[in-house]
Amino acid sequence: MSNLKTRLIRFNTACLLACVSVLAHAATPAAASTAAAASGAASAAIAEVLAARPIVGDDPVAIRNTLAKHSIHGNAPSLRDRIRALIPYRKAQHDLGLTQASLDRELVFVVPIPYGVLYQSKSHVLTIDADLANEDIPGAILLKKTVDGPDGRGLTVAAEAKAKGFIQQIDLIGLKSDATGKTRIRGHLTLPAATFAKVDGDFAIALMCSLAPPYLSDQREHSDPTDDEPTDITTRTSILYTEIQAVWLISPQTGTVLSKNLHVSN
Repeated sequence: MSNLKTRLIRFNTACLLACVSVLAHAATPAAASTAAAASGAASAAIAEVLAARPIVGDDPVAIRNTLAKHSIHGNAPSLRDRIRALIPYRKAQHDLGLTQASLDRELVFVVPIPYGVLYQSKSHVLTIDADLANEDIPGAILLKKTVDGPDGRGLTVAAEAKAKGFIQQIDLIGLKSDATGKTRIRGHLTLPAATFAKVDGDFAIALMCSLAPPYLSDQREHSDPTDDEPTDITTRTSILYTEIQAVWLISPQTGTVLSKNLHVSN
């Protein structure tokens, strides 16, 4: 028991020293200057993405394919990495592979929200409560789903499905920000009636984030035709791992930023 307590004391002391060391580094004028420059560069990059009409953000397929092409993978963050991540305005140390692939930057993913938006005309309060997950990728925000090929249900039987060309390729790309699997977006804001009318239901979530270890998981699964699903299906499921810095509510068609104060929750 004495040895265990000694180890725990040493471990806690080491964690405290690491925190003090990192905080001291972040407090130096040089570190502050670097953080300010990084923040300015990130703001400029985001402004460029938001300047397009309509706002489409970064292409998750292109980001996934670049990570896969360069075989960029990272280890899960260590305790020291987690401590460093708690320090505001500190620029993370990126993997060299990310830098070479031009992915060591802020990304913006735009996700439409056709439901989960409630506007109270009398109080002019807009409430957002939308789950961006999908049953195809539980515990992840669905960024993109593409289905190529015909479905054989009601048109053929399992034994003849492939020969008749009932073959599908399904591509799923999701986003995870941490181990908790948070996918629900919540928030509320005051919105003038004229602005609400101008937006006309064109709401989307803009996720400001950067890639984080392990960066990417990429799996393929094949399902032979069955009596219930007479279609030959190959599904590619890709997960992008990120750190979400901000969640905005936008109108992609008009380019209007409605709120910068939404948050992700369970």
